[in-house]
Amino acid sequence: MESPPLPADPLLASALVGRGDSLDERERIAELNQKRDWDGLLRYAEERQRRDPEGSDWGVIAAYAWVHRGDYPKASSALSRVIQRNPEDIGAWNLLGESQRQAGQPGQAVRTLERASAIGRTSFATFFLLGEAYRDSNRLDRAVAAYREAARLEPDFARAWFELGAAHVRLGGRDEVSVAMGRLEKLDPALAVELKKRLEAKPQHP
Repeated sequence: MESPPLPADPLLASALVGRGDSLDERERIAELNQKRDWDGLLRYAEERQRRDPEGSDWGVIAAYAWVHRGDYPKASSALSRVIQRNPEDIGAWNLLGESQRQAGQPGQAVRTLERASAIGRTSFATFFLLGEAYRDSNRLDRAVAAYREAARLEPDFARAWFELGAAHVRLGGRDEVSVAMGRLEKLDPALAVELKKRLEAKPQHP
């Protein structure tokens, strides 16, 4: 049985970078996120949003908390409003796509993140999340291309190399798996071990 996908949660924290109107607000956001206090983060975002209804940052922060709470419809609704006001908010696009994927809608996530990749061509997070959505849609060739682009944009991002190698395990590309494993042995030995386990568990056809 194939191991379950690794969660993308830590990657999504990039959507919080730079959010908030002051150093105090940014520090409070970071503190609540570090504590994984999603209810507290949601209350904080909603309180600030009442003071500043047009501030799209607070909609993204609330949506981030909703994603972690598993309330994907609310997250998607909030993010759609943010994107309507600010179509170039790549963090909002990424969160929307991941919310859709986690809600069991990988096809919708693919469409969202394909649009995002046309906006954030240098966002390794966008391409990684697109790879996740392609993988969940069983479009492994496209997943490989997206993971490869994420690794090209951020060569030290171990998760991209891991998922790239894992996709090649499923496709039967042993040489490509070896390349990914070589990178992981330097970047994250634990992930290299996990990738090796997946390769060894793959039935070998004569």
